[in-house]
Amino acid sequence: MSRPHVFLITADGLRYDRLSHSGNDVETTPTLDKLANSGAVCHNTIATGTGTRTSFPGILTSSYPLMYGGFSQMTRHRLPISELFQERGYVTLGVNTNAQLHTRFGWDRGYDVYYDSEQTTVNNPVGAFTQPDDDTDDEQSFIDANLEELKSEVYERLDHDGALFRTLETAYRQIEGRTPPYDRAVETVDRTLSFIDQAPDDEPLFVWIHFMETHSPYFPPGDYRTKYLSERVSDGRIWRLNDRLHTEPDSLTEAEVSIISQLYNGSLRYLDDQIGRLFDGLRERDLWDDSAVAFSADHGEQFREHGELTHCAKPYEEGVHVPLLFRIPDEHLTDIDGVTSTIDIAPTLLDIAFDDPRPSEKYHGQSLVPVLGGEAEIDGDRAVFSQDASEAGRETNLAHRITGCRTADWKYITSVQDDFETLLFALQSDPGEQENVVADHPDVRDAFADRVERHYQQSAYTDYEIADAVDTGHVSERLQALGYLDE
Repeated sequence: MSRPHVFLITADGLRYDRLSHSGNDVETTPTLDKLANSGAVCHNTIATGTGTRTSFPGILTSSYPLMYGGFSQMTRHRLPISELFQERGYVTLGVNTNAQLHTRFGWDRGYDVYYDSEQTTVNNPVGAFTQPDDDTDDEQSFIDANLEELKSEVYERLDHDGALFRTLETAYRQIEGRTPPYDRAVETVDRTLSFIDQAPDDEPLFVWIHFMETHSPYFPPGDYRTKYLSERVSDGRIWRLNDRLHTEPDSLTEAEVSIISQLYNGSLRYLDDQIGRLFDGLRERDLWDDSAVAFSADHGEQFREHGELTHCAKPYEEGVHVPLLFRIPDEHLTDIDGVTSTIDIAPTLLDIAFDDPRPSEKYHGQSLVPVLGGEAEIDGDRAVFSQDASEAGRETNLAHRITGCRTADWKYITSVQDDFETLLFALQSDPGEQENVVADHPDVRDAFADRVERHYQQSAYTDYEIADAVDTGHVSERLQALGYLDE
């Protein structure tokens, strides 16, 4: 197939088991179910980390987060898939709604046009895109920037446990209005279709769209709450629950966690409907028949399966087992049961788009096209990795490194930290990872330990120094609202 349009769609914080066809006991994803039925599902896809920063190097650069200078930003040593599509004649459009993936941190590389969750940057004028920052309200941006600077001063100077700080914080939240700190999916779809309409109509498109609905705070529109909640819950209570989710998670009762979980389902259903609207928009523009689609997520969310909420500190399945769906025009595809990784997405999309895909030597994933086509199988002993080494703020500290190693039968979790309890789970008999059997299988433990050690001996780790984090600037307030930075 020659030069299809390629759409990569990602959802923030979406676990595999919450899609309807993946085991959810309520219908949440009719649109994605149809995509799965017309394409293929990868049933055991593992993210490279449990958070956005550790996961997107895997999705967009086919590399693990601690390779090539770490994950504090898009380091210059990485090669985003957008650059490869751009170099080979594709118009590249990025529509991102997560401040972690802001242009400030380098995630606009390779995109002709990139929306960074605040404004549009035109890196390469194409089609009707002739002016940089063409949808920015300069006056409003000036006001917002000064408001953010003032709030930063307040945060730095006041005692966070003091009454004055709490009063100002409450007032700020009320002034800001209680709306999610990210663009709604309806706005994201509108922006994506607008970008497509402004792009040249005689060139193939590579479009990446990132949605935030399944990331806290969970606040689905009204109709999407009543569909899943067993009782009416007021807006005010929903916001209080979302606030406590980050500030006082241990105070939440099991009944309240259940409400939050159902709000998550409602948010997913709303997102699914908006993805359906995106697909309808592609059909209306006569693009759908020539479009390849990949859908995935950066990580999952936890709802106390291992005692905690939101992002996982350790790479348990609820945090790293994510959906991965593919559609290839005019191709009958086969579902994949073997272990795959989000590092496989970029080489697979290149293989779909080009007869001679030429993936970078810095790409560590494998193309799934032969497996999707039924011509090959995943190696039964394949191991994939999830990593973290986060410190306060956005810094990376290798002394905090945690590694998860996943095969078809086992999950091994280890750390360089002396007080860390090594974990080993037999997934076939214990898919919920409730029983640590590391003491019962010393041979398996030792084999995994050797595998992890050899993995970190690769030059992609040893030849690169970990880069310092980029100053978040005014973006810090939005990152705090999403729970990424301590307030």
